[in-house]
Amino acid sequence: MNNIPHNIYDVPLRDNSRIQIIETLDELPRARKHQYAAFVRDECCLLVWADSASRVIDDAMDLERKIIELIWDDGDAVGRYEKVTEDDDDELELEKGYQPPKRGRILLQPLLVGGV
Repeated sequence: MNNIPHNIYDVPLRDNSRIQIIETLDELPRARKHQYAAFVRDECCLLVWADSASRVIDDAMDLERKIIELIWDDGDAVGRYEKVTEDDDDELELEKGYQPPKRGRILLQPLLVGGV
């Protein structure tokens, strides 16, 4: 949940349904009740509810299956839910991290041959 930007308020699933994202448990009374699930950003958890207690585990297992299908998809889920812009191939960085500066080349063999 820490990687999801704060301007995203729901997670789309493959069956055109969505799981809402709320900031804290205090916002639960204002959540959309008929979605029967919500990610809680502060708690980093998924909260599932149902109209009857016997349905909670079945609904949670169904949501788990849908989330796993979304994550372990064949690859086109990323293209469907996320737009990737490519300006230049040289400037495209998939991971930003430490990049060591380029080192200069020193030719040792010509120095050894020239000094003999």
